[in-house]
Amino acid sequence: MVSTEHETTGTPMIGRGVHADPGRLTGVALALLAALFVAVNVLAAFTLSGLRLDLTEDRLYSLSPASESVLAAIEEPVTLRLYYSKRLGAQAPQYGVYAERVQDVLREYEQRAGGKIRLEIYDPEPFTPVEDRAVAFGLQALSLEEAGGSVFFGLVGSNTTDDVENIPFLQPDREAFLEYDLTKMVFSLSKGTVGKVGVLGSMKVDGDIQMGQRGRPEQTPPLVVTAQVRDLLDLTVLDNNIQKIPDDISILWIVQPKKLPKHTVFAIDQYLLGGGKAVVFVDPYAESEGPQSVALAQIVGTDGPLKPLFDAWGLEMPADVVVGDRFAARRIGNSAGNGYITYVPWLLMRGPNLNKESPITAQIDSVAVASAGHLLLREGSSVTLDPLLVSSPGSMLIDVKKVATERPQPEALLSAYQPGPDRYTVAGLLTGRVKTAFPDGRPPLPEDVEADPTATFEVIRTESDGPIEVIVVADTDVLLDRFWVQYANIGGRRVAVPGAGNGAFVANAFDTLTGSSALLELRGLGSSYRPFDVIEQLRREADRAFQSKEQTLSKTLAETQKKLAALRGEGAGTRGPAALSEEEQGTVRKLQNDVLRLRSELRGVRASLREDVERLESKVMFVNIAAMPILVAVFALGLAVWRAGRRRRRFNVAEG
Repeated sequence: MVSTEHETTGTPMIGRGVHADPGRLTGVALALLAALFVAVNVLAAFTLSGLRLDLTEDRLYSLSPASESVLAAIEEPVTLRLYYSKRLGAQAPQYGVYAERVQDVLREYEQRAGGKIRLEIYDPEPFTPVEDRAVAFGLQALSLEEAGGSVFFGLVGSNTTDDVENIPFLQPDREAFLEYDLTKMVFSLSKGTVGKVGVLGSMKVDGDIQMGQRGRPEQTPPLVVTAQVRDLLDLTVLDNNIQKIPDDISILWIVQPKKLPKHTVFAIDQYLLGGGKAVVFVDPYAESEGPQSVALAQIVGTDGPLKPLFDAWGLEMPADVVVGDRFAARRIGNSAGNGYITYVPWLLMRGPNLNKESPITAQIDSVAVASAGHLLLREGSSVTLDPLLVSSPGSMLIDVKKVATERPQPEALLSAYQPGPDRYTVAGLLTGRVKTAFPDGRPPLPEDVEADPTATFEVIRTESDGPIEVIVVADTDVLLDRFWVQYANIGGRRVAVPGAGNGAFVANAFDTLTGSSALLELRGLGSSYRPFDVIEQLRREADRAFQSKEQTLSKTLAETQKKLAALRGEGAGTRGPAALSEEEQGTVRKLQNDVLRLRSELRGVRASLREDVERLESKVMFVNIAAMPILVAVFALGLAVWRAGRRRRRFNVAEG
């Protein structure tokens, strides 16, 4: 028997009958992989620090082209100072995670600005000069008992001319607005405001003084949309009796003008013919005013103040109907108080309801409207109406009197819904050359109105100098906080959390008309509403089907109970229930059984129509919570089985 070297020395030889220990080889391989991983990361830290790859769904760490264009246009250096208390992140981890993202994004701004932005980060410890500076800049201090003393998480921006902008407190709830807030701050410090908005009309968009419950005057705050308009534009409320629009007004904001004298309408006419721009909100039924608003003079009705202008433009907004849309309808509490029902006049417009080719609505997820009207052009009109918000196919028009009541009937409106062939324009951009609404010249002033010596016109225009630009929205409730904003108490502060993009829609409208389109893309990132469209559709269909079936069963039940009551009354009479004949008693028992059966069917209809929704919700929850971990586990198990089988085959070959 011949003995080989490896047999006498015990040295292993792979592939020749004697093999290595697989556990030892696996350990060596894992160690080499760990060393390679560390080496690659160290190498990348030194050589690839300037390269970034953002794979997040919403591109959270990437700057949009709009931000980059603002950064490229900075003319003077801007300093950004972040005051962040690390103790806040230690006590509230969600703030710590958000602070990391804020710092990451700020460093991206600094890097992309080409030296025009300087970033400074401070940790304001209690009773230090840094804390004093944070307070002096107007940053919001948050008291945390666990942290001891006050903590800060705010941003201050300044330029070389001592202009200062600040964000008092960076809330995680506003994370979707982070890039917009930062770019707006840089833009404001670099360029300043871009114009002035003049407000006309009956709705108090900038707050009002009203009598409180105790008979004392109370100040109501401005609308949230007004605060967003003020971000870049100065805002002034004009007298509804004004005789000429001031020359420094860049845009007119006209909101539900119930009573405007002719000389004020003439001033608007001349302002627009001379190149002025306007955003007009009108409404066949303003939910904020209640049913009495229908009895008031209609905005574009026979004697409405804006009718001369609309007639000159060839634009109409029927004042006797509102738009109903079963597919875009919102859900509200039902009359029984035990569930929800689709309310077809209140709409959440999203997807195909928004014009994705317009910069005003391209980046907006949704806009909430309530009892909105619709716009249409008359035949032969010289203007173009570019839709911004449109209803879904199969929409219908509803008589405003059915909506303008103290107690609306959602169930009745849903039951009577009849899909139509048309879609209706709720908001649009009006452009084109027009003629004056006052061909006979300037109207005379009323005797009780004194002439304003400054309200002189160099020329009375009979037609526009160029195409007019007017955005018209057939709804005023789109401006109200209650239809798109919810409030949350965070750290003792009342914070507005948007549920739709109404604020972005209004702000975009003003940005577009002022020509300052740099922030248009950013504004549309603010909506937090992310509905499951399929689930919402199933719910709407279930509501409609349930209403139809419920009404049929309820009608049958009522008729059965009526027959039962009549039979008992006829049979009993003066004889009493015991005097009923055997046949009558049998009929009573049958009717009683029918009543029980119908009631059971009513409960079953509600339960069965919820099954599809609940089944889909369960599937969605499963996919979001359990499916991915299961897939990873199955993949890992399959990989382990495959590797074990491969190892056995190699060993068998080696031993063979």
